Amino acid sequence: MTYLADANVLSEPTKPAPDAKAVAWLGAHEDDIVVDPVIVGEIAMGVLSLPAGRKRARLLRWFDAVLQTVECLPWDVNVGRRWAQLLVDVKTQGHTLPLLDSMIAATALTHDLTLATRNTRDFQKTGVKLVDPFV
Repeated sequence: MTYLADANVLSEPTKPAPDAKAVAWLGAHEDDIVVDPVIVGEIAMGVLSLPAGRKRARLLRWFDAVLQTVECLPWDVNVGRRWAQLLVDVKTQGHTLPLLDSMIAATALTHDLTLATRNTRDFQKTGVKLVDPFV
């Protein structure tokens, strides 16, 4: 099984006191994890928003290493069309989705991936298969 790892899962090991369950899950599935450009952008924004210094430099090195080992799926025409259909489907049910989360969901749906995220609540209305590595 291949997992689309959300930013909150992928970045967990960089925290001062990382969640042991999530870190173990990452280790057990490291060969089965992919990301998309939205997730890459979320992590990059978090790192680049830090003030210049040792912490930012350490996280940039970590991030560069991750990008060398994790496949980044394209956000292409198929994902874009799936995203549009997802938004229409959710809207007809009387709901809305956060923009970036809906884009991540479209990637997972297009590629038939399970989304690994701590934030399962925002994705429940999308039909995406979910796993929470923190539980």
